[in-house]
Amino acid sequence: MGILRFVSSSELKITEYRELLQPVEFAPLQLIIRETFSDDPRDVVREKVLKAYETKRAPLFVDHTGLFIDELGGIPGPFTQLFWKRMNVDGLLSLIHCKDSRGALVRTTIGYCDGRQIHYFEGEVRGTIAREPAGCVSTWMCLFIPDGFDITMAEMTREQKNAFSHRRLAADKFKQYLTNPAGGVPPVR
Repeated sequence: MGILRFVSSSELKITEYRELLQPVEFAPLQLIIRETFSDDPRDVVREKVLKAYETKRAPLFVDHTGLFIDELGGIPGPFTQLFWKRMNVDGLLSLIHCKDSRGALVRTTIGYCDGRQIHYFEGEVRGTIAREPAGCVSTWMCLFIPDGFDITMAEMTREQKNAFSHRRLAADKFKQYLTNPAGGVPPVR
């Protein structure tokens, strides 16, 4: 079947997935893939995984995470990275500063292509948008307080976050698929 690859240039994501997918192993693969613009995260993931597979022709996976703010109709959603790059923390907070509800959802979608079909694995965590950023302000995590917590994801240790996160939930489903004798790829040694 070949070595499983993870298409990402993010060392943070690579480290997280190494922890979350144990004992499944993978090789990181850096490819420049222009993302499709769609309000459906699965469309974004499908295009990304197909483009990567066309280049490498090996079993691989990609992921995409979005922050869906209730009062904004789910925006920024799949466009979270672009919103953050253009607006940063102040711009995003200005969009919801006078909104009554600050509810939000974070969703990670993993797309895995085995050469025959694409499989999707999703994880979601509900929470609220903080009134002020807290923790490292380089990502949206400085604004997202998961339900049941009183701190933002950016204030959590990696261990705290990995115990319940959207990425953990998606990775658990993916790992279950990969280690299932009926399907997936065996752990790479």
